[in-house]
Amino acid sequence: MPVSRFSMHGVSAALALFALSGCAWLPQSGGEGSLRTSGQMYLTDEGAQLETCSGAVHPLRVNEELRALFERVAEPAQNVLFVELRGQLLDDNSIRPDTVLRMGAKGNGCTDSVAAQSQWVTTGERPDWLVRIAPSGLQVTTLGEEWQPVITEQLPDGRRGFRTLEGEPVELWVYPQPCFSRLNGYFYQYTARLLTSGESFAGCAYPGYLTGSPSS
Repeated sequence: MPVSRFSMHGVSAALALFALSGCAWLPQSGGEGSLRTSGQMYLTDEGAQLETCSGAVHPLRVNEELRALFERVAEPAQNVLFVELRGQLLDDNSIRPDTVLRMGAKGNGCTDSVAAQSQWVTTGERPDWLVRIAPSGLQVTTLGEEWQPVITEQLPDGRRGFRTLEGEPVELWVYPQPCFSRLNGYFYQYTARLLTSGESFAGCAYPGYLTGSPSS
């Protein structure tokens, strides 16, 4: 299904405002010492640490890209954010981040169970919408709690497409490009676009725990 059915005008311009450099932000493929974790990230001039949702505390190895991302998402004078990341757990109990899946100043954080029950989570605004991909299919919150069976595809450049087979026609595309929410400035690892009711809506996305470690 060609992506040319809809326009990406405006999305590329938004992404161009901030680019993450280098391979440090590519998804993990797994391996000894790798982990996915979330919690409160504290950042000061002296360094950073992660207080995970499970209660464990780890020093974080912060590079310039991660510090710049934190400072962009944080509100003035804020030194703690919710973050979900993949990284390497080192022998000294510190974590070297490889991928930031999402980062935000507010929100459910550790009390949010959506990621644990989903393969993909995509969100947008104006109008506010949430689409989940799970073994049950596709769920669009604006259409209720019903799950629709989907056809999925993955293209060589990393794009993923999901199209409903029944009910209201819905298409969801996920792109391997970083995304900042236009509503609150939160960061997400992926960009998304929702097509429904003859309209196209921009949004952001991140992989749920049921996805594993997607490749770009």
